Amino acid sequence: MVNFSEIKIFVGAVNAPSNGQWFTLPVLPVKVTQTLMNKGVIGPGTENEEIMISDYEAPFKIDPYESINKLNNVVESAKRALDNGISEQDLSDLFDQGLIVLDNQIDRQVEKFVIIKAEEDDDLANEVIARRGGVGQLSNEDIDYYFDFKKYGRDLILGGSYAKLPHGNYVEL
Repeated sequence: MVNFSEIKIFVGAVNAPSNGQWFTLPVLPVKVTQTLMNKGVIGPGTENEEIMISDYEAPFKIDPYESINKLNNVVESAKRALDNGISEQDLSDLFDQGLIVLDNQIDRQVEKFVIIKAEEDDDLANEVIARRGGVGQLSNEDIDYYFDFKKYGRDLILGGSYAKLPHGNYVEL
């Protein structure tokens, strides 16, 4: 998996895309141009003036003619999100699920999410209920809908906490 913080682009000449240089983002566009001119990839006498991204290593697709400034902004924003505690894996998962878009606001987009580490759905439920202050904070409708009263009552009797009396009453032991 390529991380958002380790995006690389191969920039070459439009007329000879394999003739170019790898750059790690963020990189100044003027540095890209200067490096390619110094290598003789673009500039006077090369018949190549325009550049394109002919290859990349990134967790998302990059258009060959994407702006390097835009890509720099995406990387910088992703780095701010990482610095604020979001993991590379969570960032990648949020993008893959379509919950964030690639722009210079990634760090602001992820601020609205609360990420809970849970292996199973019941772990998620337990964590959410604990964060809300316990079962007492759930609405009566939620409790009625999600809670299995029959199973709980049976377990109270089987566990020895309560006994069933003959005429529909129960006694706490």
